Amino acid sequence: MNKAQMEMVGLVVIVIMLTLGMLFLAIFAFKEGTEKKVFTREGLAYSSMSAVMKTTIDSSVCEGSFRPKIGQELLEDCAQNHQESPSGFSLYKCNEKHSCVFLQEIIGELLQETLGTWNKRYQFRSTLIRSSTSEPEELLNIVSVKGNCPKTRERDSSGIFPIQVRNAGLIENVLYLCD
Repeated sequence: MNKAQMEMVGLVVIVIMLTLGMLFLAIFAFKEGTEKKVFTREGLAYSSMSAVMKTTIDSSVCEGSFRPKIGQELLEDCAQNHQESPSGFSLYKCNEKHSCVFLQEIIGELLQETLGTWNKRYQFRSTLIRSSTSEPEELLNIVSVKGNCPKTRERDSSGIFPIQVRNAGLIENVLYLCD
């Protein structure tokens, strides 16, 4: 009788050890997938934002022989002439539109053709900070698909892409990706 009880206790201990081993295996498997997903999302956000900022607009689209970049000339012009938008003065008139209006459209198209095609939920923000004492203001309307990426959702950021603009302040551009 004692020998049978000892064997049963041994089997129970083995089953408990196997169960704990499977539990630890499951925990580590889920943890690795989350880190990889976050890293991939951060990398995608950064590379997408970098590509948008470096995009050069064809000279046939903008007046004159200019080939402005989104992340330099167009955003700077929009910040300097933000008060004149949508129909006032703009140094770069692309598709006969104020630079702010054109940027709103082209950034939306670029992100839709890439992240939107891949069914990613994203939010692009461009904020103008005139001085340290003034409130930040939205330079462009928020560009997003499938709703915004609020802070309450699991989201990753491209990081801030700042642009210092003479006589206007600082432009902070950021792209969020979320699930």
